[in-house]
Amino acid sequence: MSKLFMRVVEVISGNVKMNNTDLDIEFEIPFDDDLDPNLSEIRVYNLSQTTINQLKQGQKITVNAGYKEDKGLVLSGEINSVSSIRNGADKVTTIKVLDSVPYNAKKTLQRSYKKNIKADAVIKDLAKALGLKIAVLKLPTNKTFQKGYSIDGEIVKSIQNIANDCGASAYISRQQAYIRSIKEGDDNKFLLTADTGLIGSPEYFEEEKSGKLVKGYRLKSLLQYRMHAGSIVELQSVEVKAKVRLRKGKHICKGNSFYTEGESIL
Repeated sequence: MSKLFMRVVEVISGNVKMNNTDLDIEFEIPFDDDLDPNLSEIRVYNLSQTTINQLKQGQKITVNAGYKEDKGLVLSGEINSVSSIRNGADKVTTIKVLDSVPYNAKKTLQRSYKKNIKADAVIKDLAKALGLKIAVLKLPTNKTFQKGYSIDGEIVKSIQNIANDCGASAYISRQQAYIRSIKEGDDNKFLLTADTGLIGSPEYFEEEKSGKLVKGYRLKSLLQYRMHAGSIVELQSVEVKAKVRLRKGKHICKGNSFYTEGESIL
């Protein structure tokens, strides 16, 4: 817990660099394990018009957050919109950010693939047609389409369907696509306990998804940049000791609130 003091927030876009020492900054940054881009919201109070004018739609933007001795990336994306309103004596500038490179999630394609083509080859071609960069492609079962494969519809849905058929999850994190087992992720050897920021007791849940029983925990922590879609967390509390994978959640910075919450699966 000794490192979890003196909150740090940095927002960087082009030549613009903002921090919570000079400005009041709030944000809500969602993350999940699907291919639909997430829309994050950053609010900055009393930003100069000169700075506002430098924030352009389509421009890359990153947010680092954490503490003086331990901070890291919580958002990498592109500006979707910038707007400012008056709220009493304050001017509040809202920056909305998409966590994916721009692509048309509803884009359709009509294409046929040869007999005996592998699932990973189809996914790579579909991702290329969509303009989606793949960081990890690791199918638990690399299915062979003996009769070939045809698409006549939305590319994103086809990628997700093929991934699911092969026992994988397909999602976007930090502007790149990850297609791998729902139980695999980025293992940063992070141990989440009361001493490292765990708030309260993890809440166990069960649900059925695609005909399978999914078990996991809902959890909350002091803001933790290591927690994002696909991250592996060693969870330890008085009642729980488990290795889990984050599937969705959000980072929150507003007033005195500075936390990360999410759903993890066993």
